[in-house]
Amino acid sequence: MNYKIYNNNSEEWVLLIHGLGGSINTWKYQIKDLSEYNVIAVDLEGHGGSSFEKRRRLLTRSASEIYDVLEKENIGKVHVIALSLGTLVAMEFAYLYKDKVKSIVLAGFVLNMNIGYKSLLAFLEGIKYIVPKRVFYPLFANVMMPCKNHRKSRNIFIRESVKMRSSAFRMWLSELFRTQFKLKEYLITIKENNLPVLFISGKQDYLFVNSVKRTQKKISDATLCFIEKCGHVCSIEKYNEFNGLVVNFLHAC
Repeated sequence: MNYKIYNNNSEEWVLLIHGLGGSINTWKYQIKDLSEYNVIAVDLEGHGGSSFEKRRRLLTRSASEIYDVLEKENIGKVHVIALSLGTLVAMEFAYLYKDKVKSIVLAGFVLNMNIGYKSLLAFLEGIKYIVPKRVFYPLFANVMMPCKNHRKSRNIFIRESVKMRSSAFRMWLSELFRTQFKLKEYLITIKENNLPVLFISGKQDYLFVNSVKRTQKKISDATLCFIEKCGHVCSIEKYNEFNGLVVNFLHAC
């Protein structure tokens, strides 16, 4: 697993996990504002500088790889900040390695979709082997981020996705579909371990805005913040507001 450390001589660590088609580079707007913390950003399998193996249990394997990196660098507990697909990895990581997690920020949360959107994911599952990634991903990105003000984040992710192998993209899309059914297990872990949780969502994140509302209600102590006139990738589109919410949350943990 490829990763990058920003050592700010802090006693606390932040772990950054990007979204589908992204990489360490898609967190560039956060690094300066997280200067009170040591930061470790990872490239998920098949993204950025990380290799990819076409084997089963991709999500569990990724959580395990992150754990191995933290152990290698002698990093104890971390505040996890995750975006989109990264929220799946964050939840799996907290589920498997709860003793490593101090708090969780879930931006553009992609679990707990209703039956209509689960059907859409099932449809995407069906056509992912038919439509080439170079066509599929830009189409997927435009569905996720359709508005004019989403263009900056949409273009960044489309550009980063060029580095991603088609087989990796298809397998991660499958994880997005399968993990919809693991939410109950994840929520039990969070509640039993009293993990502080912050959900951040753009109000224009049409595919997932209702999903995050439903999920927040299941975690009584979780905080939910919406950013106005903002789409799915709030960490890029409205990064100043996003960073402010994250830093305030970390200060309170």
